[in-house]
Amino acid sequence: MEMFKFLKEKITRKEVEEMIWEVDENLDECIDWQEFRLMFNRNIMDRTGLEPSRMFNLTQFLIYDTNNNGLVSVDETMNLLYARYGRAKMEVKLKELFGEDMHETGRQGGEITFSKFLKAVEKVQMNTFLSTTKGRIATQNKAFGKTTKGAGH
Repeated sequence: MEMFKFLKEKITRKEVEEMIWEVDENLDECIDWQEFRLMFNRNIMDRTGLEPSRMFNLTQFLIYDTNNNGLVSVDETMNLLYARYGRAKMEVKLKELFGEDMHETGRQGGEITFSKFLKAVEKVQMNTFLSTTKGRIATQNKAFGKTTKGAGH
């Protein structure tokens, strides 16, 4: 809860418990190192956009925030994105995260809050899901966000 206060993100105790539950494989209400690594690797490898990602998104933001100011900047994320995706995809990933805020402001470059970071990564996750076969079927059947005809609703 303290980390969310630092990031100026309002979150309930129940939401934190749900974040932990998504990752807690042995259901001991804690995340051990093995569970943490499993969560991280599953999210890195996720090609469906369906992997529970709230803990991963928090972790990723904190990794990017190298100067611990509660914001992530273009400069802070560039090296990590380059190492993960290579030069070709790095610019695309930066634009996904920062959008129009990719301009230089001061020493760090465009900075975004945790809330804005979450919106950006959730949009990418949704687009990833919609590009899968199940995502296309869901949108074609208008089952995504709506009820289908004849579904008894």
